[in-house]
Amino acid sequence: MRYYFMNQDMKEFALDVEIHPGKIMEFTHEGAKTKLLIKNLAGKNFYSFDGIAWKKLAALGVNEVLVSNSEVYKVFRGFKPSGLNKGGAGALITQMPGKVVKLMKKEGDKVTKGETVLILEAMKMENEIKSGADGTIKAINVKEGQALEAGFLMVEIEE
Repeated sequence: MRYYFMNQDMKEFALDVEIHPGKIMEFTHEGAKTKLLIKNLAGKNFYSFDGIAWKKLAALGVNEVLVSNSEVYKVFRGFKPSGLNKGGAGALITQMPGKVVKLMKKEGDKVTKGETVLILEAMKMENEIKSGADGTIKAINVKEGQALEAGFLMVEIEE
């Protein structure tokens, strides 16, 4: 699976991840491979590069934010969104915190510019989130009832 990362300076990079038997993950970045061991203790995941020193592993879902010692990264799993945080026509990104009330479309559906894709409740108002371009819905990263922070990539439309 390919993951895309973008830091707060809008610099991005890709990371390929393979999961092997025995809870071993292999990461490939710019041709360099690194193996990572994973184990589960008391419902929490831990990782090690050498099998001796173990650290807690952060659990990430789709389009989550990862904070390291020095930087904050946005994580996109399996695809690189068009527009990323720039809000291009093919990316429906929340402008303020809200809650998904209703999905009007599903992945694979064709949409036209201006067509309602979902309803988002923000500031006690229901807002119709409309497509900014003609195309096909490539990915829906939200579900009904989900609370969202500002800047979350809800839907990606392939033009």
